This record gives sequence, structure tokens and C-alpha cells, in this order.
Amino acid sequence: MKQPNVLPILLIATACSMLGQTDSSSTTRSLRTREAAHKPGVNRQLFVAPDVDHVFPYFLSSGTWTTTFYLTNLEDREITVGCEFVGTGGEAKPIKFSFSGTQDPTAFTTSTISKFATESFSTVSTATALTTAWAYCSSEPRTDRFSGYAIVRNTTAAGAVREFVTTLHPESEPTFSVLFLDSAANSTGLVLLNSALEEDSSVAISMLDRQGKTVGNGTLVLKPGNLRVVVLNDAFKEVKSGTVRVVVAEGSKMVTGFALRTNAAGYTVLTPLTPKEAPPAAPPN
Repeated sequence: MKQPNVLPILLIATACSMLGQTDSSSTTRSLRTREAAHKPGVNRQLFVAPDVDHVFPYFLSSGTWTTTFYLTNLEDREITVGCEFVGTGGEAKPIKFSFSGTQDPTAFTTSTISKFATESFSTVSTATALTTAWAYCSSEPRTDRFSGYAIVRNTTAAGAVREFVTTLHPESEPTFSVLFLDSAANSTGLVLLNSALEEDSSVAISMLDRQGKTVGNGTLVLKPGNLRVVVLNDAFKEVKSGTVRVVVAEGSKMVTGFALRTNAAGYTVLTPLTPKEAPPAAPPN
């Protein structure tokens, strides 16, 4: 397979905090090193599903690209959510945000969010070079339920605006499928992320036609924290359309991703289609 390259295509508009408060965090320790979610306390009336949705797999920042993060509190009380921002090679990626003022760029943020409310903050940049990164967010104490969106917006010199939206993803989707639509009219990038701190992940990528026949395949290795974009039009030049199946062959299972389709109309995110497991049984009364 051809070496994947990063698509120069996305962005987000600057937005101010709507409710609550976000600030930089003094921590330098990865949020991914925290212990697994705590069990619900005796006063918790609802069963809390496993703590799995932590990742914004792909966002952009520059003078023409802006990403706005929206974090929504799903609890009936105030909660705190921390986010860690990581570069394509797994390195900490300090970013300037709308709440920063005169503060230095930060790779860690802490958001205090009122009950059922939404907190938002945006990237801020005047740079001509594009910053590509991903984010890992978790609550304290990791049983507090929240979710969110990242809106990536591009504004051209003429003032035209195009954008796309991703949601907070599960950090582990080791098997999923996405569509590859009409290669003559669309360019499609397969975004792949290994959010593990230490372990490589070997990933198999297959292209199938509508009869389920494999018409192309390849493999790649994702280093810890590594974000890659495979341009499917280049990787599968002879294929006009089909279904892409991604399977983690060995190593870290902390892999997720999606497809980003680009055409004259703008950008469309094709979310991963994942075989679902049965939900865990509720604890006995």
C-alpha cells in the first residue's frame, strides 16, 4: 500500500465558551494513564455503561482552519472533563485556544461543566502551516457521563466557509467498515488512530465490492499515539467504489477512525460501522 499522507482539508470556527469554564491544566501526565472507571456508588440509581468514549480522532488548526470542541454534561450535577491534545506522531501538541488570552499554548485543558450544559472552546491560530492533531478527553472520576462534538471549519480568503463534524469516538473499535463512494467525484481519506501509549497496532485494510469480493488490500503499522490518513483514491487506484473493512491484526486494540469524503460540495464524515456487542447486564438490586 502507498504510504498514507495527511489530507489538507478541514477546519473550525472560533467560538466562545457557552456555559461553565475551560482553562489550561498544569498536568504533564497523559490522561490515558488513569485507572479504569470506578464502579458506581451506592447512591447511583442508573447503571453506568463502560467508560469508552474518549477520542476526537482528527482536528485541524491554522489561520484558515479552526476547530471548536463542544463538551456536553449528561449528568444532573456539575462535572469536570479534562482533554489532552496529541500530535500525529503521539507527541504532546500545545495549542492556543480561545480561552487562553495571554496564556501560552497548552496540551491539556480542564472544563467545569454545569448540569446538562455544554462547554465550548476553539483553536486560535494565525499560522499558514496546518496543525493536524487528535484529542483524548475523560471525566473525573471517569464515571461522570459526557459526550461531545468537534466542528472543523475552513474559511477561504474570499470568505467562503466549509466544515465537517465529528463526535467523541470510542477509543477501541478494532473492527469497523466505512464506505468508499464514487472515486471519480470524491476524494476519500481513511483516518486511523492508535491512542495507546506504548503498544504498536498492525492494521489490515480491505476493499470489497458489492458482491463481497475482496478487490484490494493492504496493511500498515500504527505506532503508539500515531494518527494516519490513507487516501483511498491513491491506495486503491483501480477501485471505483466499495466498502472498506478495517481489522486490527495484532497489537494494541486502541484503534478508531472514520472516513472523510471531500468533493465540490464540501466535506462529509462517514462514521465507523462497528459490529455491536450485547450491552452489559445491569447489576442486581
